Amino acid sequence: MRRREEIPYLTALMFVMNLSVVLFYAVVVFATTARICRSFTAYDFLSTVRQVPDKPWVMPTRSLISYGFLTLVSFAKYRGRLGGKYLSGFICVSEIALCFATVASLNFYYTGVALLVLSDLTHYIQNPRVRLGLMIPLSLLFALGRYEIASVFVARIPFGAYLNYYSPSVRGYLAGIESVLVSWNVLLFVYDMILLFTSQREENARISRLNLQLKEANQRLRKNAVELEHLTETRERNRLAREIHDTLGHTLTGIVMGTEAVSAIFDAAPEEAKRRIEIVHKTAQEGLEDVRRSIKALRPDALEKRSLEKALEELITNFHLTTSVDIDYQQDAGGLDFAGDEENTLYRIIQEGMTNSVRHGHATEIEIQITREGNLLTVRIRDNGLGCAELEEGFGLRHMEERLGLLGGSLAYGNRNDDSDDEQRGFYLIASLPVRGREGK
Repeated sequence: MRRREEIPYLTALMFVMNLSVVLFYAVVVFATTARICRSFTAYDFLSTVRQVPDKPWVMPTRSLISYGFLTLVSFAKYRGRLGGKYLSGFICVSEIALCFATVASLNFYYTGVALLVLSDLTHYIQNPRVRLGLMIPLSLLFALGRYEIASVFVARIPFGAYLNYYSPSVRGYLAGIESVLVSWNVLLFVYDMILLFTSQREENARISRLNLQLKEANQRLRKNAVELEHLTETRERNRLAREIHDTLGHTLTGIVMGTEAVSAIFDAAPEEAKRRIEIVHKTAQEGLEDVRRSIKALRPDALEKRSLEKALEELITNFHLTTSVDIDYQQDAGGLDFAGDEENTLYRIIQEGMTNSVRHGHATEIEIQITREGNLLTVRIRDNGLGCAELEEGFGLRHMEERLGLLGGSLAYGNRNDDSDDEQRGFYLIASLPVRGREGK
């Protein structure tokens, strides 16, 4: 990557070096022609070259204008990020044409501009076939002047004729400058090509490493996707089991307790028994609908039709009517307006807590208290039942913990007489839940 970053600076240096060469030839030809005209030695010069040279200003003007346009086109295509198939082709043709114009303006004294254009277009064009196609005309152009082939096709005054006009010391000095400038341009071109191919090799190696990393990442992603699918299936299965357990357990407990109460009072109070049968029937119907909704949407039907506060009040009232259990319900948390998953969890915890108190503890009194401090909501459920001789986490308690755990909450439970602040018999559970509120949906 570091080598690739050096290429733009090297290309700019090559443009400056070629400008120096163009200026060298233009200045020497201009100065020599002007000096010949002033010294009245034109006859001797013409008899040597046997050709009338152009006016002194012609070569510098043409060569510098052509080279200036070549520089503008080259830098404009990078600065403006010019792209597209046809536009790229037009840029390549334009640069090659300006290269030919510059070399022709210099009477083919210097064809190193072809190496500059070849290097520049090689960086710009990525297609290997197009690159090879560009090398052919530019290499031919370089050979025309390098090996004096142009003299066969174009009538021109050799550059050596201008140098012969000077004394041997000056001629040697100018020839040395020419040799150094031309040699440096060739060396820069060679170094530029080495950087280009080295950077491409490194880029190919980097792409190979990235492809290998991408392949490994895809394999890990597929593995993680399979694991996530299995985990999602397990969570969904457990959640569905919790919903059905909570709904059926609560409903069936109410039906059992309700039918037992009806059987006890059927002969003594037929009207009261009939009323309780209707309540049991209504509870069974709601439980059935709740099971259907649990399977379909995993949300209690009561929460679909009412707010959490109203749904809890109706849940507690119906449970009291079907089981004859006295329930002391205190709601000290303010408005119960939470996100959907939080409402489901709170509803199911209170529902399961009451069911367990009656089913396992045979309680006749249940205390339910909801409080809130900041964003922490706490639900306390206590009963006067039998408690547990050995605390074993059953299906209901485990699913309560799972529900709360998914929302960042926690569950504590145990026998009341195990608590130093409570000497009464029975069971308690405390559910703590950090609530997000309605905006957290």
